[in-house]
Amino acid sequence: MNPEADPNPVWGPSLDALALGAMATGLTLLTLALILVPQRLAQRPASQGIVSLRLAADGQVRLWNQPVPREQLIPVLQRLEAGQGRPTLRLVPDRDVPWGAVQQLMGRLGRTDLPLELQLP
Repeated sequence: MNPEADPNPVWGPSLDALALGAMATGLTLLTLALILVPQRLAQRPASQGIVSLRLAADGQVRLWNQPVPREQLIPVLQRLEAGQGRPTLRLVPDRDVPWGAVQQLMGRLGRTDLPLELQLP
């Protein structure tokens, strides 16, 4: 066997394995980032301008984990609108809520000037 014929006979397979390992690690980190970044953005607190409204399957609306009667919801949101900053409303319906109920509440919330997000379960 002539050592000059193949300049890296020992390192060739090792470098291939190292490159595949580095690529697999990079793809794993990218996938993890694609999963975690949207979740972190969805969990922004009210101090960053996110106000979460939860719609239960029985039609009850909860704001900051407190039930809010439907007739008081718009005045509460108008007070938020008049306050400092410009909060974003995030509507989070339960899994069992009919889509028609979600659309009806979104129509009512759309009457305010606050930006509205819908977070599906």
